[in-house]
This record gives sequence, structure tokens and C-alpha cells, in this order.
Amino acid sequence: MPSQKAQKFKKVLSLVVEPIALGVLALLFIIPTITVMNLSPITKKLQELNVLGANTQTTVSVTLVGGKHPILTEENLNKISDTSYEYSTLVAGRNADSYSKPIVEIKNNTDKAQKVSFYGQTANQTQSNIYLRTDDDDTAKKLQDDKGQTYIQEISVDPSSKVVVFLSVENQNGINFSTQFDMQIKVVENL
Repeated sequence: MPSQKAQKFKKVLSLVVEPIALGVLALLFIIPTITVMNLSPITKKLQELNVLGANTQTTVSVTLVGGKHPILTEENLNKISDTSYEYSTLVAGRNADSYSKPIVEIKNNTDKAQKVSFYGQTANQTQSNIYLRTDDDDTAKKLQDDKGQTYIQEISVDPSSKVVVFLSVENQNGINFSTQFDMQIKVVENL
């Protein structure tokens, strides 16, 4: 008799305990999987955050400022590589005067000072002086003189800072035609 009771008890126990045990075993795999899936978007967002001043970006970025200007129109900025950009604009006909416009913002996301070089010229000789200026230093850096001679100019950008670069066009005589201005912008080196 005890063996029949034992067998009956084992049968009832297997009917009740076995499904519960299988459910617990399944939960041991399902709960960690759900937890990892729910945390994944949060960890992706945390990688982009600037936590306690730790900056994970290690590049210098150049972005177009934009805006409207009566002389400097049809601006375009193309990224050639991580360290090279091409800027172009149409310089419209104008009276004898000096014109200036913010064109690009350079953001240094590294922990070292960076040097950025500029080389630009007009498609036609316009007898205009073309300069670069920055928002933190009003010193004019000549790109092209009134005889068409071109110059390479460099601007230093401190770590974790940004600089707005202005393009200035100066001419002594009125210009009756428009011309294309093209400029190469390159991150030269760490200082």
C-alpha cells in the first residue's frame, strides 16, 4: 500500500511541481533577456552624453552658418573627409565698399588645440581684397589681394571651444558682375 500511495503522491507531485519548475526555468532565461533589451536604448543614449565633462567626440567639425546677405549668396559647404571641407559662395556685383558675413562655425571637440587652414580664391580677378576674420579676433587674414594673389591662412581653435569665421570682401571700385568664390578648409594638426 505505501508504494501505491507513494506512486500516487509522485504522480500528483509531478503534475503540479513539474510545470512550475519548467515555468521558473523559463523565467530564468526570459527575465534577463527582457532586462537587457530594455536597457539597450538607455546605454546607447548614455554613450552620447557628456558625463562629468568627459567628451567622447574627438573631431573638429565645420558647419555652415547660413543666413541672407545681399553680396554673399548661394553658399554651400561640402564635407570631403573628416578633416577637409569645401566652401563656395557667389559674390554678387557691388559698390565700392567693405562687406562681411559669418560663413562657418568651427567646433573643436578634442582636448587639444587644433589648427585649421583656409585657401580660397575667386573664379575671376575682381580687384577685391578678400579676408577672413573670427568672432574672437578682429585681425584680418588676407586670402586674396586686389591683384589676384592668393594666400593660405590658419586659425587656431582652443580645445572644447568654437570659433565663427567671417568672410570679408573689400573693393575700391564698384564691381558690375558676380563671381564664384571657392575655399578649401582643412584641419591641419594638433597643436
